[in-house]
Amino acid sequence: MKSRSPHVILLSALICLQSVAGFSQEYPVSALNGILHPADRSETGNSTLPIGIGVASFLYLFNPIVLFQNDKIGGGLTKEISLGFGYFGEHRLAAEYSYIFREGSSSHLRFGYKYDILLKENLTPSNLLQGTSVVSLGASYFYDFEYHGVSPEISYGYSIRNDKMLIYPNLKIRYTYIPDGSNMFDFSMGFMIGFANPFIDLNIRKNNSSDK
Repeated sequence: MKSRSPHVILLSALICLQSVAGFSQEYPVSALNGILHPADRSETGNSTLPIGIGVASFLYLFNPIVLFQNDKIGGGLTKEISLGFGYFGEHRLAAEYSYIFREGSSSHLRFGYKYDILLKENLTPSNLLQGTSVVSLGASYFYDFEYHGVSPEISYGYSIRNDKMLIYPNLKIRYTYIPDGSNMFDFSMGFMIGFANPFIDLNIRKNNSSDK
């Protein structure tokens, strides 16, 4: 039975992935429209918006993580911040802290690089927020204050972004190779808010005006 545990976790992750894909492609647009155009909200929208904001706030502040290591399943909370570069902030440097509910090796630190593959065609750089489905590939350095390792990962979600900001609800699946310890598989789900090009002015408005 123990040998089947990774497959059960992977199946659960894929089910969650499908759920996140359907949720995140529709909720951010409707929620933002409700905030930006309050006069257009119906009574149903007025009653469900606070619930949606509450759920989104919880997932942003407390991203759940489930991991498999040493034939055991563990859970915890994780939080990632990122700094992006490029017109869409698609090249990202990221730092992540995870707290696992267990004795020993409960704190995990990761520092890495992520690349976002934007799945929507014909996107052009803009100061306005634009939404698109995204597949992110990355790798990070792992340290739990005892062992070191490396972590390749893949995530999928729906991002709302411009050249300065990223709002990214996503599901992430990751494998951590620990040479002197036990390797680990984990997946997490939640909201990430990142920033891009903090010291660079891409002059997008100026470039768009010159193209007309």
